[in-house]
Amino acid sequence: MDPDSLQLGTKNLWGWLVSLLSKHPEWLSAKVKFFLPNKDLGSGNEALELTQTVSLQLRELHAQGTATWQKFISCVCMELDVPLGLEVPLLSTWGHGDEFPSHLEADEESQSESQLHHGLKRPHQSCGSSPRPKQSRKQQLELTKRYLQLLRTSARRRYACKLLGPGQPLSSHQAYVPPILQWSRTTAPFDTQEGVITGDPKTEDGADMSIWDLFNTRAEKGPRVTVLLGKAGMGKTTLAYRLCQGWADGHLHRFQALFLFEFRQLNLVTSFLTLPQLLFDLYLSPEDGREAIFQYLQENANKVLLIFDGLEEALPSCSSKETIGPEDSGSALTLFASLCRGKLLPGCWVMATSRPGKLPACLPTEAATVHMWGFDGPRVEECVGRFFRDESLREAALAELRANRRLQSMCAVPALCHVACLCLHHLLPGSSPGQSSALLSTVTQNYVQMVLALSPHGYLDANSLLGLSELALEGLQTGKVIFSAGDIPPSILVFGLVLGLLTSFCVYTGPGHQEIGYGFTHHSLQEFFAALHLMASPKVDKNTLVRYVTLNSRWLLRTKSRLGLLDHLPTFLAGLASCACHSFLSHLMQRDEVWVGIKQAAVIQALKKLATRRLTGPKVVELCHCVSETQEAELSGLMAQSLPDQLPFHNFPLTYVDLAALTSILSHRDVPIHLDFEGCPLEPHCPEALAGCGKVENLSFKSRKCGDAFAEALSRSLPTMGSLKKLGLAGSKITARGISHLLQALPSCPHLEEVSFQDNQLKDQEVQNIVEALSCLPQLRKLDLSRNSVSMTTLLRLTKVAVTCPSVRMLQVRIHQTMT
Repeated sequence: MDPDSLQLGTKNLWGWLVSLLSKHPEWLSAKVKFFLPNKDLGSGNEALELTQTVSLQLRELHAQGTATWQKFISCVCMELDVPLGLEVPLLSTWGHGDEFPSHLEADEESQSESQLHHGLKRPHQSCGSSPRPKQSRKQQLELTKRYLQLLRTSARRRYACKLLGPGQPLSSHQAYVPPILQWSRTTAPFDTQEGVITGDPKTEDGADMSIWDLFNTRAEKGPRVTVLLGKAGMGKTTLAYRLCQGWADGHLHRFQALFLFEFRQLNLVTSFLTLPQLLFDLYLSPEDGREAIFQYLQENANKVLLIFDGLEEALPSCSSKETIGPEDSGSALTLFASLCRGKLLPGCWVMATSRPGKLPACLPTEAATVHMWGFDGPRVEECVGRFFRDESLREAALAELRANRRLQSMCAVPALCHVACLCLHHLLPGSSPGQSSALLSTVTQNYVQMVLALSPHGYLDANSLLGLSELALEGLQTGKVIFSAGDIPPSILVFGLVLGLLTSFCVYTGPGHQEIGYGFTHHSLQEFFAALHLMASPKVDKNTLVRYVTLNSRWLLRTKSRLGLLDHLPTFLAGLASCACHSFLSHLMQRDEVWVGIKQAAVIQALKKLATRRLTGPKVVELCHCVSETQEAELSGLMAQSLPDQLPFHNFPLTYVDLAALTSILSHRDVPIHLDFEGCPLEPHCPEALAGCGKVENLSFKSRKCGDAFAEALSRSLPTMGSLKKLGLAGSKITARGISHLLQALPSCPHLEEVSFQDNQLKDQEVQNIVEALSCLPQLRKLDLSRNSVSMTTLLRLTKVAVTCPSVRMLQVRIHQTMT
């Protein structure tokens, strides 16, 4: 870097200035003669290149002191055609504080024409501009600077309070705990030279990255699009708020402007919009100078970030492939598509959050995909530890958590972890060890206890809860998650707001049209109350009730254009059908227990019918969640015995909570089962949930998304799987670090007959270690190490080792090369 740029305190501004003035050498020479009349910078410099000459002249000007330099920079901005993206930093870094250089104002009338010809021009003589447009432009530049600062101030104020959840008064001190984020495909962090904080380098498979790494991409040209995928409750919206707040506080230095839009609110806008209307009318309106501000954003698009939350909620009012130009208007989804395709603000950064499912076709194929996996064990404990201020309560809560594996697995979902903390805060005082966590055995029971905890003095307002539940169901049935004041009876509105079950916010229904909107603090909370209405309302009979006990497919590439708003409703219905919720429902319904039992039995019967059907992998997982919520051992046994001997899971994301639900069902199974996971995005620590699966005989994983962190987690579960005979980890990204953990665990699996580490990233030493370590297994028959990097020398050594192990009948090391 040029030494003067170091002195001037900026990295690129000096180079930009040299490049600009190299196009105007005569103008610069005239200015140098005016400011330095006694210096001759022309002699002896004939051999220098133009940029070197310009740089020398600028050094001399800068050496004259701050006053001279500021006057010179003001002349540059006034008299030359300076791009807006350069003029703002020039004036803000080096420019004069006044509108014009002070000596120009004072001496303008007394200067001779010859002086003005060779030095500073009068405003009306400036090249190609009149004084009024130039002066107006400087005012617009000041408005632009003011607007960019206003964006930060607004984001800091707007999103600090939105990081809270249900029961806000109790959680107002809770610090943000980042979830697990994992790059997909080959979209690992790229550019670490632009001031972005990098993630934890301890994982080699893209797991455990920092939230600030989301915009560390290779895409130096064209659209820079990142898609953040996560199931409900993983904290996608919270992370978007956190990014806005972090940017306002000084993180994400590469961005000068950040805009966040939520599709659930954009859906309320029925008219077509231009991009300036989206930015200024629906987000933050500038005081003045809209055109100048938008021009600046266009010229500096690579410093603009737009976040769109809830892409799966976008209303497909047109083809998602349709794009528009800079002057055109369109729907919110069309504007999003045009930004992603580079038709609007080319070079800008776009991030979208979505639940897994079919994504709009407008997303470019080079978009970076990031999976959001929630919390692992340490993060759960960190979240719980930060929630409780009182040390004794904190230790008691952590003890309850560590002693209850079911509660700990549920807390892997950040939204549910917060609910569990709220419940423990209410239950722990005066309770004996284990008593509080026993009341939090299911997701539904956590929500029931949360309602009880938020009720003032333990008083359960049945009428208000039923009114709120009716609102929730009506909203989901009509696709409504944002309500106006007219949609909610005043008493129900006050009840929901006071208890923190509802939240209020400003919504735009179009340019210039703003009103107050209301919504449940989390979408899952609306689903819970909708299920509560179906179970508790006398208007809903059992025949209507069972129509909602259905299973939805969650294939990653499916034909549905939008996820349904009722996806988790069957899970909450199953939870409310458990015996643990019987007294709660009786009190709420103010009916006898027989009437309550009829509805609960109807849900159980509907689940029994589903348990005996042949289901696809996603529906099996969803049914596992429902059956686990009922806590009915008979129903769990029925489902466990009805599962096929070969249970495949292909091409849809699976979390720790998903495998924990599957494990709870398999614990009721009497015969062996084979689990086959192929092409599934898997949470890095999810294999830990398989601990204790004693009936799993064949376990196979085939996915490039499985790396060393995944192998390490699996190594902790393998010794507890006493029936395991076949283990496959093929087509993965396991290296020496992951294999070292597996080799410590596999000797504890004495029944293993086949092991496959085909197509990983293993080299000679790792392959040799595997053969030597596993040769001690008494029943090992086949070891597949093909499609790894193995030399011929190592191959011969492996042959000798295999010969000394009589149980091994087949050792595969390379493709089409088999020794028997």
